[in-house]
Amino acid sequence: MPTLRACSLPALLLAALPALAAPAAGATDLYPTDSCVARKLAAAADACRASLDAYALDALHGNASTLNARLDRAAAALDQAFSGADADAAVAGVDCSQTTLSGDAMGQTIRDGAAALATTVESTLDLHRPLDRVAGFFRLEATALGCAGLVAAEGQHLEQRGTDRDRSLLERDRDRALALFRTIFGFFHWPPKGPGPDPSAVQAQLVAFAGQVVLGAIVSPYVSSDWTMVTPDAQVPYLGKVLEPICSKGTPWVYFVKRGTVNKLIVYYQGGGACWDFFTCGVLPVFKQAAGPSDNPANAHTGFADLTNPANPFRDWSAVFVPYCSGDVHWGDATQTYLNPFTPGQSVTIQHKGRVNAAVAEKWAREHFVDPDEVFVTGSSAGAYGALLNSIYFQENVYPSSRFAVLGDAGNGVITQDFLQNDIANWGVANTLPSWIPELAKPLSELDPAQLWSAPALFYPAHRFATYTTAYDGGNGGQTGFYQIMRNPTTIPAWLNWWESTCAWHDKMIEQTLAAAAIAPNYRYYIGTGSRHTMWGSDKVYTDTTGGVPLLVDWVTAMRDGTAAWTDVECQDCGVLLPGDPKPSPVQPPFVDDGANGRIECSATP
Repeated sequence: MPTLRACSLPALLLAALPALAAPAAGATDLYPTDSCVARKLAAAADACRASLDAYALDALHGNASTLNARLDRAAAALDQAFSGADADAAVAGVDCSQTTLSGDAMGQTIRDGAAALATTVESTLDLHRPLDRVAGFFRLEATALGCAGLVAAEGQHLEQRGTDRDRSLLERDRDRALALFRTIFGFFHWPPKGPGPDPSAVQAQLVAFAGQVVLGAIVSPYVSSDWTMVTPDAQVPYLGKVLEPICSKGTPWVYFVKRGTVNKLIVYYQGGGACWDFFTCGVLPVFKQAAGPSDNPANAHTGFADLTNPANPFRDWSAVFVPYCSGDVHWGDATQTYLNPFTPGQSVTIQHKGRVNAAVAEKWAREHFVDPDEVFVTGSSAGAYGALLNSIYFQENVYPSSRFAVLGDAGNGVITQDFLQNDIANWGVANTLPSWIPELAKPLSELDPAQLWSAPALFYPAHRFATYTTAYDGGNGGQTGFYQIMRNPTTIPAWLNWWESTCAWHDKMIEQTLAAAAIAPNYRYYIGTGSRHTMWGSDKVYTDTTGGVPLLVDWVTAMRDGTAAWTDVECQDCGVLLPGDPKPSPVQPPFVDDGANGRIECSATP
């Protein structure tokens, strides 16, 4: 009889339940937020199981008061577990209550989801019939185990993602949970009023429910869906240090955040020049020196910066925007006083704290967006270098199992040997470069700029790295402009003649870019037409195919997805200038007039 077959399952159930929903162990080497969220997910798995167990027993016995009492006990246990995890996290220095749903809110989410699943499972049952009650019991028990397993898998993954970087163990645990669900759900074959609920439909509802529970724990519900400015404390404890975020001249530093609708995160580093001596920092500062409300990304209405554009592939993502004001391409950790070499007693003091500021934003990100499926790190100009360096910390320590793509917009690393040997050390980068990457763990004077992008790409072969630039990136704030300053460090009038370095910069950029591409198979480049500096905030990302290049939006999407369309791109007839491209006025070589916007002819210059 069917009832005899049903009685063969209790041993299986008792064996499976503890393994699926065991409390997560609080490993001491875990970041406190990860440990806290892992505990909460273990508690949520228990609550999910207990709530669906309550419906399973109700299907078997039909006692509404007992059902509600069991649901209340499950919710109370969950709330108590959340409070304990929050208290321990607070002792460890993080506010885990702002990371997840509250215990009450998570309890309601689980209660509502369990009720909906019970309704689906019981939709073809006549619970007045004994065999239907038995069938409902086992099908709901199967659903309880599946939910507990799916939720517990994410919590266990947080504890081991440093060694489960490809998420294979996470996927294994998810598959096991669903396999157990299907096995038990199909064990009782008695067809009550008809064929019974479709197991695949129940599974789809179960997966969506468990996903909602997980998202409630790993994506903070307290982050606004609108851009919000965050002013950090003057001192921010993080990873055994006390960080002091600040702008170059001692003014406060801020950053901006928003929550999306998918479990994906974009981190953007703002550009704004750089400085490295008395002349670039004091006489004619060539960098952005302050941060504040005017940096709000909500003010942007073009290109990838416009998150309201339906064509923007990042419009639904959570985001962290890192403003720039430190003069060190988001790399520095130094307070530097620069002396005027010609006037004794004259100096300027600069807080090169770009990496410190970035680490403060990093801390906030990991405490509010705990385990994104995908992370896109990017930045423009100085922010391109910020994206590269700081993405390494994200990849290694913060989100080791997330899928990464890192794109530098107009930051190709063309510098002079004099700058490498005598100036970059002023930013304090010897202590901020990632020592675990051999090519970057060298004395600064021995670093090879050609390996700036290839070395991280080789170290993280599962991730994707890329640079974008126009062929002749120009203007006083462009890559050619800064190369001109480096080539004429004390001749300030020459700085304004940025076009004099156009051809030299172009040749060096091509040399380094091709060298990086030859070294790292997961690095690609995109070289567009003309002399415009940066593309991120321009609508050209949706429209420009000049010189036979693909649309940038399509290329970036291919980069994210790792498809064959993500190829190395170099424009044809790259010297054609587009409307608005920088050029000297009056036009001077290598720029020439051609009756339209003009063009660049490096071959015609010495």
